[in-house]
Amino acid sequence: WDTWGKFQQAWTNRAYRVFKDLDKYVVMIYLIKNYWQNLSNKFQYLSMDEFYDSDTITIDKINLIQISNELNIPKETIRRKVNELQKENILERRGKSIIFNRKGIDTQKPNETIELLSSFIEKKSNMMQGNEWFGERLTKEQIKSFIKKYFTIIWLRFFNMQIPFLIRHRNLFEDLETWIVWGNIALSHQYHLAKAAERNLIKEPIGFHNYYQTVSDVKIDRGINASSISDISTIPRATVIRKLKWLVNQECIVKNKNLEYQMKGKGKLNKKLAENFMLNQNYVAEFLTDIFDLIKNSDFKI
Repeated sequence: WDTWGKFQQAWTNRAYRVFKDLDKYVVMIYLIKNYWQNLSNKFQYLSMDEFYDSDTITIDKINLIQISNELNIPKETIRRKVNELQKENILERRGKSIIFNRKGIDTQKPNETIELLSSFIEKKSNMMQGNEWFGERLTKEQIKSFIKKYFTIIWLRFFNMQIPFLIRHRNLFEDLETWIVWGNIALSHQYHLAKAAERNLIKEPIGFHNYYQTVSDVKIDRGINASSISDISTIPRATVIRKLKWLVNQECIVKNKNLEYQMKGKGKLNKKLAENFMLNQNYVAEFLTDIFDLIKNSDFKI
């Protein structure tokens, strides 16, 4: 699971680096996802090269109320984000249609994400190889080739997992930037937990149900400071400090004498965070099952 945490950190950091606003990014990928869903409904798909060779893509009959309901973001916020994307020449509104131009299409080209996701899927393949129900392992190159060949099919599934994932955290933390700040602290704990496990310092087995609590409870000498979080995430330091104060007030992190931040095992948010973690594991498991099934059992060939 620490591999998945690192993947999510890299993915969201890249999105923030490009857009400086994760709500705007969520609105954009939701619109792109709808375009791919329409293709899928017609039993059509595009390879990565075919999709990114397009000069424009058109999403018809955009309903802001529906987007607002599905993303749990106020309608006026959705309207404002769409207008900002239009000012940045990423998309154009024509009546109820939205048209992404070449810049808009290229803005979210996921070259780095495909590399990271292929590595993650390969690691899971290595864990399951040899089981009769799974068969032979898949290499990173095989996985990457499959994703690129059947790009809109795979990335539709990826966004169907990731968009609810982001929205769940937005609902919990009130905004996604606060979640990123908290996530950097959680990843620091994950790293120390992995090291403690390697040295056989963890007495209880770490399983599905106790993983989150074990991560938050692991004892670490040093935490992570605001400047480091800002450097990693590219979120301005002043914003990071403001988010850290909110998290301290929620009692899910604590500041030590070195002005570094660590997770706190108990607090108002931790019960909900633990529930979110369990739900996220199920979503990831379903996504992986779907991808392995497509590669191994479908008519789509590498």
